[in-house]
Amino acid sequence: MARSRVMLRLVPTNPALLVITGAAATGKSTIGDHLRGRPELLVIDGDVLGRGAAATAEGHRDYVGFWRYVVSVCVEVRSNGLTPVVPCICLPDQVIAAVTDEVVHFLGLVSEPSTIRRRIADRRGVSEVPSPESHVQFDSTLRGVRVPQPHTWECHDVASAGLDETLAAASAWADRHTGRQRV
Repeated sequence: MARSRVMLRLVPTNPALLVITGAAATGKSTIGDHLRGRPELLVIDGDVLGRGAAATAEGHRDYVGFWRYVVSVCVEVRSNGLTPVVPCICLPDQVIAAVTDEVVHFLGLVSEPSTIRRRIADRRGVSEVPSPESHVQFDSTLRGVRVPQPHTWECHDVASAGLDETLAAASAWADRHTGRQRV
C-alpha cells in the first residue's frame, strides 16, 4: 500500500511588503544580502525586477506602473508563504499608489551628503551612478517622508551607524513586520 504525505504551509494572512529604499550606495543590497538567509523572507532586488518591467524598460519612467508589476510578483511570493523584501531606490508615494490590499513597511536608509558622494565614488563592480548630486537630493527628500497608516516608515542613518548596527537594525525592522521575535 502506497503512503502519501500531506504538507501544509502556513500562508501569511498579513499582506505585508517590506521595501528598503535609499540613495545609491547606502547599503540596500548589503541589507538584502543579510536578510536573504531568513527562511520566512524572499528578497528580490528592485534592479532585477526593473529590467523585466515594461513600465521601466527602454527608458520608460512609469514608477507607479513598475510598482504595480512588483506588487503582482509579491502577491505570488506571499502565496508561497513568504514575506517579500524589495531593496530598491524609490519614493514611498510611488509604491503606495500601486497597492490595494497590501501594507507596505519601508526602511529608509539615509546618510550625509559627503558620505553619499564618497560611497558612490568608491563603488566598484556595479553600474556607474551618473549623477551623485541627484542621490544627495533624493536622500534629502527621504528625510521628510511621511506615509499614511497602515503603512509604516522608519529611517536609519547609515552615516552614524556601523555596519553591524545597521544590519541589526534591519533585522529588528524585518522582525517587527513579519511578527517574528528573535532570541
